[in-house]
Amino acid sequence: MPLTPSEIIHWQFRKRLFGYSVKDVKSFVQQVSETVAQLMEENRTLKEERERLIERLQSYQAIEQQLQNALIVAEKVADDIKKQAQKEAELTIAKANQEAEQIKSEARRKVQIALDEVKSIRQLRDRLMTELRHILLAHLEMLEKAQTQVKSDETETHSGK
Repeated sequence: MPLTPSEIIHWQFRKRLFGYSVKDVKSFVQQVSETVAQLMEENRTLKEERERLIERLQSYQAIEQQLQNALIVAEKVADDIKKQAQKEAELTIAKANQEAEQIKSEARRKVQIALDEVKSIRQLRDRLMTELRHILLAHLEMLEKAQTQVKSDETETHSGK
């Protein structure tokens, strides 16, 4: 069993005729030597373990740094993707607005053409109605003249008989 520092300090050797018992001193030195050897072995083992733990810690710190760097890169990529998507959305909206304006402009042009055609058709209708009225009036006048002529001829034919 290892000695404690307190046991070493308070160790009492038996006294003999010429001083301390050589056997007790040798036994004590043997125990102290074993304790020191055991402590040195434990110290060496702990130092080795400490070195392994330091290496693992450094490895984990390097991995952590890589992960942080990867996270920063991922966030930047995500931001870039968002910005690119925003730009594409804005371009798409602008293109859609431009196409809508072109469609509206074309529709306005077609409506104007249709209105012009309706106006032209109305003018043609009015002109045709006026011409038809003149023709009908002229024919009516001719009919009236013919009727008057027929009456006049009938009157002459009845009176000249």
